[in-house]
Amino acid sequence: MYNAARSVVDAMRHRSRIGETLALSALGRYLRRSGRDGGSELQYVARELGALSVIRPAVEAVLA
Repeated sequence: MYNAARSVVDAMRHRSRIGETLALSALGRYLRRSGRDGGSELQYVARELGALSVIRPAVEAVLA
């Protein structure tokens, strides 16, 4: 099942295909809309998909 968090995680996982700018833009937009709670949801989804090492530093950088 897809939701906004899954879409962002997939964008970050495939950022070499779709472009880093687009992936980071999607991440930033998601975090602005969902706030700090969105970061924990992203990390949960990323952990399930084995992409936590990609998402965690990006989320920390955007929220800093």
